[in-house]
Amino acid sequence: MRNKYVNLKSDWGFKHLMGNEPQMRSFLNSLLCEDYGVIQSITFENVEVLSEIPDGRGVIFDLLCRTESGDKIVVEMQNYSQLFFKTRANYYLYTVMAQFFNRGDQWSKMKEDIPHIIGIFILGQNPDGETETIIETEEFNRKKKIPHWDRMRKYYIILENFDFSKIEQPSLKDCWIEIIKNLGSNMYKISPSVYEKADPALLELIERANVCNLTKEERIRYEAGLKALEDSVDFYELLTEKMEEADQRAEEAEAKAEKTIAEAKKAVAEAVEKAKIAVAEATIEAKSEGLAEGRAEGLAKGKAEGRAEGKAEGKAEGIKLTQLENAKKMLAEDFTIEMIAKITGLTQKEIENLQ
Repeated sequence: MRNKYVNLKSDWGFKHLMGNEPQMRSFLNSLLCEDYGVIQSITFENVEVLSEIPDGRGVIFDLLCRTESGDKIVVEMQNYSQLFFKTRANYYLYTVMAQFFNRGDQWSKMKEDIPHIIGIFILGQNPDGETETIIETEEFNRKKKIPHWDRMRKYYIILENFDFSKIEQPSLKDCWIEIIKNLGSNMYKISPSVYEKADPALLELIERANVCNLTKEERIRYEAGLKALEDSVDFYELLTEKMEEADQRAEEAEAKAEKTIAEAKKAVAEAVEKAKIAVAEATIEAKSEGLAEGRAEGLAKGKAEGRAEGKAEGKAEGIKLTQLENAKKMLAEDFTIEMIAKITGLTQKEIENLQ
């Protein structure tokens, strides 16, 4: 035997220790008393251990409770943790509710509403990242934020979120959750104050949990149930690992697709850019050809104009030289400057510069 005390998280251990009226009544009162009053009696309608079936639902208690005011409460209590637990929880409770109706029932002839149906679901792992230990749900009017229908309520107890050491003034409910979480598997973690605050029913459960009190047959069943618990944990870890691998593959495929799209966009952009460059080069080439033609035409025209202008300038210079020679000769013959200017067409200053 691996531990001195029975592990309450195992299906067989939970059924064995919680399948007694004093213990179940103590636990339910610690959890429900503030909402429904003191539960005075409990009838076990059905107790099943279903961990051997494929979906591993775990142990199920169908309980009919009566409060001190005479109200009836139907409790569906399950010790399990699995995929889609919210959907399953609703399905189980509506199945319980269906037991109160027969085909052909007429609503108008109902004398009273169905009793309160409560689901208590003890979860080892925290599948949705919740931070609370106990999550209470019921049907609400979303706009007014008030209860709409009070016949059905669910309590989810998430053991993974519970830390007894952080509670300043622990209640009997806290003691029960601490025992359910650590009995058998982590006894060393249980605070001594749990034993001080425990009621007689809880203390009796702890005493009965000692494996020395089990018969040989009970030990065999407990060991089998413990192995089923360990296998389910391994399966949960394997499933989580596979889901993470699937997520990683999906991310890699998405990244690859994004890379392919990015490469395609880049190729299109490069093709467009090359087309723009080709158009620009063709335009430049055309402009260059036009410019060359223009330059050749301009050069020819300039040469012609230059020849004509050169001829004109040469002719003018020849005339000028003749005028100056004639002016020099006239000065030698004592012609007056005025007379020379009038005959040659030179200015008086030009003639004076020849003296």
